[in-house]
Amino acid sequence: MKLKSIIIDDELHNQENLKRLLEMHCPEVLVLATASSADEGLSLITEHEPDLVFLDIEMPKKNGFSMLEDLAVVNFEVIFVTAYNKYVLKAIRSCALDYLMKPVVISELQQAVQNVLNVVKQKKENHKLKTLVENLKSNQGPKKIALPTADELFFVTVDDIIRCKGENNYTMFYMTDKRSILVSRTLKEWDELLSAYGFIRTHQSHLINKNHVKSYVKRDGGYILMEDGSTVSVSKHKKEQTLRELST
Repeated sequence: MKLKSIIIDDELHNQENLKRLLEMHCPEVLVLATASSADEGLSLITEHEPDLVFLDIEMPKKNGFSMLEDLAVVNFEVIFVTAYNKYVLKAIRSCALDYLMKPVVISELQQAVQNVLNVVKQKKENHKLKTLVENLKSNQGPKKIALPTADELFFVTVDDIIRCKGENNYTMFYMTDKRSILVSRTLKEWDELLSAYGFIRTHQSHLINKNHVKSYVKRDGGYILMEDGSTVSVSKHKKEQTLRELST
């Protein structure tokens, strides 16, 4: 199948370069049109009803995120194309969405396109993008994050996460509904994403949601008792910082 696509980027040479790479290395992508602004992109989306939009984030007057917020329904996939911005990437990664860094690497482009092709083939509703748009509209930060497992993609509210435990290159999420979700990403990555929302790294292997802490137990070297009855270790070099963050 062919992915009907639109490229939205305010710089003409970026449009042409991406279109050329797609023609040479991604024959499954059919570029229907290109746009140099968010407003022009909105018109093309309405006209062509694409399967996929390659969307630049930083554009004059209206950025890519603002463009998405202007849409009543997002019924297409998006691959973000951006220069490095750790805050932007943090928002995108929190929803498990695809993005490409400029200059575009061919292998990464092919992988991102394949990911989209798999989604479109299975006719899945784009929950990931809806989650990102909802998060961007929220003044209190992300309400949901996407947890990609080997078989499924779970969308969970941050408040429902009790704690996370790192296991080598995996992280186990423990939820208020008693579920345990194993995700193929390191605890360090989740610490970076969740630290702004009341999560505390108490140990090399543990990340806790302070809203679900029941008490700090001083005996046995000190540990955290969570509301679900679980206990979490506090390392010596994290103890002072942990107690300070629990008190704020």
